[in-house]
Amino acid sequence: MEFWAQRTESPVDGRVGWTVVDDAYVEHDRAAAWLRALLDADGRSVGTARTYAGRLSLYLTWASSVGVDSVAPQVEELAAFARWLERTPSRKHRPGKERRRAVQPTVVVLGTARSAATVEGILAAVVEFVRFGASRGWCAPAVAQRLSSRTELRFAPRRWDRGERADRPVVERRRVRRRRVELAPATLSREQVGVLVNASANIRDRFVIETLYATGMRVSEICGLHLSDLHLLPSAAHLGCAVSGAHLHVVRREDNQNGALAKSIWPRVLPVTKALVVCHDAYRFERDAVPAAGESDYLLVNLWRPPLGRALSPDGVERMFIRLSKKVGFRARPHMLRHSFASEVAAATKDPAIVKELLGHASVSSSDVYLHARWEDMRAAVDGHGSGGALR
Repeated sequence: MEFWAQRTESPVDGRVGWTVVDDAYVEHDRAAAWLRALLDADGRSVGTARTYAGRLSLYLTWASSVGVDSVAPQVEELAAFARWLERTPSRKHRPGKERRRAVQPTVVVLGTARSAATVEGILAAVVEFVRFGASRGWCAPAVAQRLSSRTELRFAPRRWDRGERADRPVVERRRVRRRRVELAPATLSREQVGVLVNASANIRDRFVIETLYATGMRVSEICGLHLSDLHLLPSAAHLGCAVSGAHLHVVRREDNQNGALAKSIWPRVLPVTKALVVCHDAYRFERDAVPAAGESDYLLVNLWRPPLGRALSPDGVERMFIRLSKKVGFRARPHMLRHSFASEVAAATKDPAIVKELLGHASVSSSDVYLHARWEDMRAAVDGHGSGGALR
C-alpha cells in the first residue's frame, strides 16, 4: 500500500492544512493528528506541514511494504529505511500527471537516489512523528528515546599496552545518520537576476524578483506583506515606528486570505535600498490604477486576471518562476534569490550574525552554510600565497 500527502481545506474557516492518505484516499488517522498538532500546537507553517506530510508518506509506504510497526520502529529498521531512501527513486520522476497510477518508477538512478541531507531530513521527520506517538501512548517512551538518543554508554576495550582495564564510558552515537557533504546553496548571479527582470511580462513580476533579491525574504513572507508593513520614507515616526530609513516589517499573520504564513513567529525588520523604493513606486502606480487593487491592503495582488485585487498566492509566484525559467533557458526559483542575497551579504560582511537577522533564522548555525568559500577567493588566496614562496 502506498501513502500520499494530501492538501486539506477546512469547510468551516477555509484554513489550509495537510494530511496523509492511502491509495483509496482513506486518511491515516495518526499522521493526520501529528500534522494538525504541527500547525495548531507548534505553530508551524503550512509549508512545513506539506513537507512533513510528504516525508511521512514515504515512511508509511515503506513500513507498510516490509511489515514494520510505523509508530514503534527499531533503530535497525530505521537504518533499513534510510538505505531504502538512498536506493529508491523519488516518486516525482514517475511518468504521467497521475503518479499514483504508476506502478513502478522508470528512471534509472546512477548512484544514490537522494542526497544525504534529504535522507536526514526525512529521518528527522520520522523521529519527530514517533516522539509525538510516544506522547500519545502509541508506543513506549523508550522507543522514541532510542531513536533520538545522541549517546550510549559502553565499555572500552582493554588497554594491553598499559596493562590497565579502561572501564570508563565511551560516547557513541546511536541516532541513524548519513554522512553529509555540505554544498553551497543554489544561487543566481547578478547577471541572471537581470535576465529574469528583463524577461518579466509586467512591472509587478519585476518588482517581485527585485524584492526577493534585495531582501532575502521567503515567498510566503513577500506574499503576506500588507501596505502597512512598508515604511519607505526616511522617517516613520508619524506611524509610531522608531526605525529610521526605508524599511519593511515581516509579520506572521494567521488570517491572510492567500494562506501566506511567515515561517518564524518572531517579526523582523529589513532595510530597503533606494533602488527598490523606486521599483516599488513604479509598481504602486500601476497597482493603484486598478480600483479593486486600490481597495486591498495586500502589497501583491491580481491586476489582470480575476478575481482582481485578490492577494497573490505563494503558488502563483512559484508558477511565475517556472514560466520564466522556460523563457530564459536556466532554472530559477524564488528561494534561489534568497540564497543569492544571503551569499552576497555573507561574502561582504563575513558575519553570520548579520545573515541570521536578515534571513530570520532561529539559530546562527543555519547561516553558516552561506559562508562557503568561493572558487575565485580560493584562487586569489593560493596565488597570493605562492607569490612569496620559494618556488619561482
